[in-house]
Amino acid sequence: MIELLTSPLRPRLRELLASVHEDLLIASPFIKTSEAEWACRVIQGHAASPLRLTVLTDVRSESVLSGALDLGALQTLAKSVPETHIVNLPQLHAKVYVADDAAAIVTSANLTAAGLDSNYEYGIALRDPSVVSQVRRDLQAYARIGNRLALEVLEGLTAIGRELAAEYQELQRSTKAGLRQRFTRKLREANHEFLRAQVGSRSANSLFSEAIVYVLSHGPLTTRDLHPTVQRLLPDLCDDTVELIINGERFGKRWKHAVRNAQQSLKGSGVVTFDGRRWLLTGSTWRE
Repeated sequence: MIELLTSPLRPRLRELLASVHEDLLIASPFIKTSEAEWACRVIQGHAASPLRLTVLTDVRSESVLSGALDLGALQTLAKSVPETHIVNLPQLHAKVYVADDAAAIVTSANLTAAGLDSNYEYGIALRDPSVVSQVRRDLQAYARIGNRLALEVLEGLTAIGRELAAEYQELQRSTKAGLRQRFTRKLREANHEFLRAQVGSRSANSLFSEAIVYVLSHGPLTTRDLHPTVQRLLPDLCDDTVELIINGERFGKRWKHAVRNAQQSLKGSGVVTFDGRRWLLTGSTWRE
């Protein structure tokens, strides 16, 4: 039921991809176009019916600029498998591949040539259906915190990433004054667009509510512990430098007010309760 995996991992991942019947889930912060194309060829060469594909990754300007993540790879996956959900999940570090509820690979290897072929990676293959199902549920819980990226959004981000990379290369080659300032401006604009891709069309209340439900699913928390836990989960959205100011008066960090509003909203709808000391999901019981 459990098999230890050493490098190279490509042969075992090929087996998993070829075994998918209905549902494939991939979690990988770094994905290269060549490996996305390879995965699609394997899937299409063996799949007997249309598949559902969910891809969790971390779309941020640093990864795109460094070349660790090809946005074109995400477009390849979305276009090759009609029912594809690309989910942007900041802070994702897990590398997991799940075929239906039958098999899963949990590993250190990203969906890149280095991860599958040349790096010294390690992992485990799981074939116990109950364990594989739990792995899938855990990754789906991650996905609910992230934001699904439509193909047109991916195309827009790809254009932004291409322009940013070109600006960076020009900066590296030239000594012209003002290029660094221009690149910094472009980077700031790109970061704003990538942050929009994290939030999507969701309201702040919806986004923070999902984060609160996720962290409380692991156990009750006091408000003092809840806020930094949410901040670690959504660091880009919990900026300590931005304060809420009303009529010239400072009322603390703006993101903390958003979290408090989400807490009260969840409490009002009966999703969470407050026992006077800690917040917990309604109906949950926890062993002390």
